[in-house]
Amino acid sequence: MSLTPPIPILIVDDEADLRDLLVEAMVDEGYAAEGAEGGTQALARVREQHFPVIFTDLNMPGGLSGLELLRAVHEEDPRTMGILMTGYATTESAIQALKRGAYDFIQKPFKLAEIEASLARALEHYRLLRENEAYQQNLERMVETRTQEILGLKNDIERLFEGFVNASVTAIEARDPSTSGHSSRVAELTVGLAEAVNHTPNGPYGGLHFTPIQIREIRYASLLHDFGKVGVREQVLVKAKKIEGEHLESIFQRLHQRTLESMRDRMLDAWSKGRAYDHEAVGGLLRQQEEETRRLMDLVRRSNEPTVLPQDVAQELDLMQDLTYQHWSGDRRILMDPGDLDLLKIPKGSLSAQEREEIQSHVTYTYRFLSQIPWTSELAGVPEIAWAHHERLNGKGYPRQLTEPDIPVQSKLMAVSDVYDALTAADRPYKAAVSIERSLEILEQEARVNLLDTEVLRIFIEARIFERTTGHLRPAP
Repeated sequence: MSLTPPIPILIVDDEADLRDLLVEAMVDEGYAAEGAEGGTQALARVREQHFPVIFTDLNMPGGLSGLELLRAVHEEDPRTMGILMTGYATTESAIQALKRGAYDFIQKPFKLAEIEASLARALEHYRLLRENEAYQQNLERMVETRTQEILGLKNDIERLFEGFVNASVTAIEARDPSTSGHSSRVAELTVGLAEAVNHTPNGPYGGLHFTPIQIREIRYASLLHDFGKVGVREQVLVKAKKIEGEHLESIFQRLHQRTLESMRDRMLDAWSKGRAYDHEAVGGLLRQQEEETRRLMDLVRRSNEPTVLPQDVAQELDLMQDLTYQHWSGDRRILMDPGDLDLLKIPKGSLSAQEREEIQSHVTYTYRFLSQIPWTSELAGVPEIAWAHHERLNGKGYPRQLTEPDIPVQSKLMAVSDVYDALTAADRPYKAAVSIERSLEILEQEARVNLLDTEVLRIFIEARIFERTTGHLRPAP
């Protein structure tokens, strides 16, 4: 409230002559002064209008005393400055007046100059208080505005980062469409597992509790755990068979050419010895040679599957290492390169040792990528959590062969989720989908040989975390 002239002043005194004298003197000074004969009348006026300053007598018979009036006025209008007037001044009464909220204390009889000086001090104090209030309110408004701007900026940054994460996941899945949804499902499972740990009252993780920001950290690490696959060659990333495409067709073509070459050589040999053409004999030789070729092609096809390679099939492949064919240049060349035979002899899966190392390198690429992001202190663990999700408790994981004490708990949670989703995911070029029941059995087998955390798997199964992503599975035939 500003002090705009004429400033309202209220004089409260049961002595009419003194009251009227003060009112008249203040009006002459340019104030909007008025009087009240007692506390009740004064309080009624205070409820109707704001008075920056009230002068009141201390002792007023038949109603509120000056101290009681000041207390009542303060409850109605805390901004009003009270000045107490009394002809019975004592130190105790002055102290009580100040305690009750009086700004000043004037002893009767007084000079008009004393009243004017007290009023001037009171109005200056009033002005300073109002300016301070206005400054405080303006400061609060500025802080509120700035806070809203910061919150808006924070929300914008969070939306931007969420968009970046989603775009990163899209980039991962664009490299390998067959794994579409894997990152999101792993995040859903791992977050659910972390929340289940929070509700586990006992056991190895009974005292562990993930905060909301730690849950978010787990979610980001899970969503981005495979981002490093963008650094892996596509032909390795989506490799379904040991030998693929035109290279496999070339091997089959050489086997077919070998059949024709054998027939040609036999016929030329027979003619050179003067033998007549025998249609039936030639047909028999052709069928025999074609049968051998079909057998060899079938051997290649069976060996080329990413399933476990039987020992007898591997041994039979050795018979192909000496086979040759005639190159267009006329040279005799080995039909199966040693490298192709090595690929076909891969015991399980479709990747060579070198290709498997390349695939495994995606975890290190992920760590390097995530380490470039200026994470907040609360989310600083995202790179480390993602880096360790392929580590195993017995040290047989990758890329650092960490053992149980050095693997973050969050990574142990993600490991269970990642393996489960990889097993149950819909058919991929290099593997068939596994049922939920069989997948849980495989997880238990891995926990028994100290690959996965037994307690984490127990929580995963008992809390039925796996049901959080069952919607993506195709129904059993």
